[in-house]
Amino acid sequence: MNSGSLPFALSAESFSTISPTLGAKSLDVMVLAGIIAFAFVALLMIVRYRLPGTIAVISLFGQVVATLAICSGYFTVFNGSTLTLPGIAGIILGIGMGVDANVITAERIKEELGNGKTLDGAIASGFKMGLTPIIDGNVTIVIVAALLMGAFGPTDGFWGKVFNPIFFMFGPSTAGSIYSFGFTLLTSVLLNF
Repeated sequence: MNSGSLPFALSAESFSTISPTLGAKSLDVMVLAGIIAFAFVALLMIVRYRLPGTIAVISLFGQVVATLAICSGYFTVFNGSTLTLPGIAGIILGIGMGVDANVITAERIKEELGNGKTLDGAIASGFKMGLTPIIDGNVTIVIVAALLMGAFGPTDGFWGKVFNPIFFMFGPSTAGSIYSFGFTLLTSVLLNF
């Protein structure tokens, strides 16, 4: 520091620009992959669990539609969020959590039916036994998503003042993407309840 600057000069070796259509194409491909994956999961749920699988697919479709409506700002109660690639990943992870909850419940009901309970008793017992692991997983994801939103969201609120100084090392270029992931994940998981 005291001896001055180093005797090196920086020079650009190469410089290239990326077309904005590349990002749009990536977004289109990811949306298409999400639709194909949802159709595949829906088919598996319907084939494996029949009526409960069909009901689960309908509820998951409603979850996706509601998440996209909230992200777009359709409901005035919520501020909209920019749908980025990490945001789509958050929606997909939220769908995975919903599938997990439905599979846990359906498997518990099948176990209870196998133990000789009536349909009403198996449904009541299956939902009761499946509730604890579902709540554990969803509460954990809600906490993580809230921390991500607080750490990488706007800095003028309470969350920003508390968490933003902790995560400054990630840089401002990641803040919007991580916030979008946290927002869509939180929205999807809250719609699972």
